[in-house]
Amino acid sequence: MARHPTMDAVIAEATDLLGATEGLSVVPHAPLAEYTSFGIGGPADLLVIPHDLSALLGVLPRLSALAVPVAYLGKGTNVLVSDAGVRGVVVKLSGVLLGLQTSGSEITAAAGESLGAISHLAADAGLSGLEFSAGIPGTVGGAAIMNAGTQGGEMAQVVSWVEVADPNGEVVRLSPEQAGFDYRRSRLREAGRLVCRVGLRLAPADPREVHRRVCEILQRRVGKQPLAARSAGCIFKRPAGDYAGRLVEAVNGKGLRVGGAMVSPKHANFIVNIGQARAQDVLELARLVQSRVREEFGVDLETEICLLGEEVC
Repeated sequence: MARHPTMDAVIAEATDLLGATEGLSVVPHAPLAEYTSFGIGGPADLLVIPHDLSALLGVLPRLSALAVPVAYLGKGTNVLVSDAGVRGVVVKLSGVLLGLQTSGSEITAAAGESLGAISHLAADAGLSGLEFSAGIPGTVGGAAIMNAGTQGGEMAQVVSWVEVADPNGEVVRLSPEQAGFDYRRSRLREAGRLVCRVGLRLAPADPREVHRRVCEILQRRVGKQPLAARSAGCIFKRPAGDYAGRLVEAVNGKGLRVGGAMVSPKHANFIVNIGQARAQDVLELARLVQSRVREEFGVDLETEICLLGEEVC
């Protein structure tokens, strides 16, 4: 990781300031690989782990006053962290923003709650609309940010509101229109805003039928996707009128390797870490696949995963 004297001084100041703050764990030069589903990533200058929401909201204005770059990391299921690491502060959110409530046909979920757990809660409560999310890893906050979805639906169809905290720790509620949902993206990352809670608008249904659909989707996903492997989910967005996995498979992409990264033999839209893969391996492999698909079909595949850190591109 390239060093910068001014940034080093800011990080040292942040370490001293936050290290003595109740409700926070502060880890300098923390390797991030263990916090991602890919198992890839260099160190963050400073990893900050709040123990509760109050500590999290309290640390935001301090970081803003220090003018230090801040990145947020949930369960790390859709993230590729640079081999060079992340300059500035990474705030680890998983395990902090927790809480679920059901009121009528709406579920209120704290951003750190597992999307899978929420889909099962909805089924138990006889609420339909979230079945498409069964088996999607990660948190509901991350799912809202990237408008996660499958062929069966996406978060924009069920989100009724999103509460976000600004860099000063002030929480505001946004409508779906203000959240700016688009295909596998939203405006929720803008201006350093942090997703805190999400309201999900669902429809009453027979719990047995909802559970049946959830189980059916889970079984189908387990049969087709390498869920036991270290990956970050689908690498490429779905191109208009086609499927990324089909295109990659058609150019003999399954089983392609660069270093410790390999296109999954089970599903061609997954790149898996088969042992000591680097971020650079994943990116080079993705570019190789993109080149083959472009040459054969004239289609430019767009990556779906979030890239975090220095020189990651």
